[in-house]
Amino acid sequence: MTDPWRELYEREYPRLLRALVALGRDPAAAEDAAQEAFVKAHRTGLDRIEKPAAWLLVVGSREVFRRARRSRRELELWASLPERHDEIDTVADRADLLAALGELSERQRTVVVARYFYGLSYDEIASHFDIKSGTVGATLHQAIERLRQIQLAGRLARGVMR
Repeated sequence: MTDPWRELYEREYPRLLRALVALGRDPAAAEDAAQEAFVKAHRTGLDRIEKPAAWLLVVGSREVFRRARRSRRELELWASLPERHDEIDTVADRADLLAALGELSERQRTVVVARYFYGLSYDEIASHFDIKSGTVGATLHQAIERLRQIQLAGRLARGVMR
């Protein structure tokens, strides 16, 4: 007796991975997206998918592009932060960041630390903390906006004290 999932995976995974690498030019992101496509296919059920190969390509390519947009936004965020000029500013910024993290909700703090201190992907965070991937993105966005507000206030206060 053959396993339809195993057959589909063995037949389509290599082709899907090559296609996603070609689309996103990032092998690691392509592999994550291909795996996510198969997970979603499994959740949907093979009997409910008319053309599995095409379905996997659509889901995988959406995931690759979504991850690329996220990555660009994160790079823009880090690029927008001011440069550090000396060791005193660096120490003060680190202390301000730790204090600012304490101002976030538990969920926001957890997502920020998981993403930026551990480098976990949105999907990994969602899986490990049992929340939806979209919730991870929204929570991270809210947390970063709050951190920007707090950090700006801290920089202003430090500027007054100098």
